[in-house]
Amino acid sequence: MKKWKKCPLLIVTAISMLLVSGVALAGTKGAYKEYNKDWPKVPAVAGMMQASKEGILPWDKAEPEEDLESVYADKEEPATEEATEAVADTEAEADKTYTFTDVTQDYFDDAVFIGDSRTVGLRDYGGWDNATYYASIGLTVYDMFDTPIVEENGAKITIEEALSKHQFGKVYLMIGINEMGTGTVDSFMKKYEEAVNHIRELQPDALIFLQGIMYVKQEKSETDPIFNNPAIKERNDRIAMLANNHDIFYIDVNEVVTDETGNLNPEYTYDEIHLLGKYYSLWTDFLLKHGIKKE
Repeated sequence: MKKWKKCPLLIVTAISMLLVSGVALAGTKGAYKEYNKDWPKVPAVAGMMQASKEGILPWDKAEPEEDLESVYADKEEPATEEATEAVADTEAEADKTYTFTDVTQDYFDDAVFIGDSRTVGLRDYGGWDNATYYASIGLTVYDMFDTPIVEENGAKITIEEALSKHQFGKVYLMIGINEMGTGTVDSFMKKYEEAVNHIRELQPDALIFLQGIMYVKQEKSETDPIFNNPAIKERNDRIAMLANNHDIFYIDVNEVVTDETGNLNPEYTYDEIHLLGKYYSLWTDFLLKHGIKKE
């Protein structure tokens, strides 16, 4: 003790060293954190000295540690293999196309046929009582949703109302012969496409079959400036372009009702425009060979 009293400088030096060491040790988690990564293998004082040379003081704040948990908290979990496959399957289905196949009459249990007098003939002479028909003589694409032609519960409602109330698996549309003398091909197709889009809105899960307009007899076609087969074909070609072969399909019954000249077979018609009753079986047979089945 006497020795210490005689050497106050030694005491001050020792105390100073203790304070410096304390500051240096405290700095291992503070301002000197980056300079004491190897502590305690390397004395903390060495780190403090190095920091002092670079102007880092004990009371300076250390950079906060990165909170890895918070960094990844908002990141989405990586997609599982099952989820990735499900998305791929959905996208593949949306792009998938289908080809026609043979079906039986019960395929049309959930089908609705929309059209003009020709579809009326299909209803009356086709022999398919299991299908539904929204058809009327003189119906056009311009008034098809507004005219009350569907009989239901003793009253007549519009096709718009009927399609809103009842969902179908298939919708068959043949319309356009009555519109031949109205507007242009472009104005007709604008309205026709709007009608198809509206049917899709009302029947989101249905397959839509766009049926080509049936041709007329050769004599009619060659003498009538309005109701002629070149004009009908022009419209049919445009209608066919609306098909995507996924949920909208184009079918053309002219394949089975025309003769070698490409006009409505004169043996099949009584008025150059409509089929004789017994020949509607050609139409139904054609439909049986043009079903779509989604596995």
